[in-house]
Amino acid sequence: MIEIPGVDTIQGLIGSPPKVITVSYDMIKTGELLKQVWNTKYIAFLPYCFVCKEPLVWHSPPDEDNVLFHCPKCKREWVKDSNWKE
Repeated sequence: MIEIPGVDTIQGLIGSPPKVITVSYDMIKTGELLKQVWNTKYIAFLPYCFVCKEPLVWHSPPDEDNVLFHCPKCKREWVKDSNWKE
């Protein structure tokens, strides 16, 4: 058996991601559902920056620039995409 720290399960992507990353409404909705289900079993569902392996800071509600999350280390931002439905 191999034990793997959870943060090490973050899959890296090729290249460097943009500083501003758009996120769809459906993706956030799916994450919210996972968070609710996992939390009932005492498991946290936390978004992490895959570059820095840092937990993202949540903006709730999103700020005037539509930022949903940001990384406290590299300052990348995850924002609502142009097709967002309220």
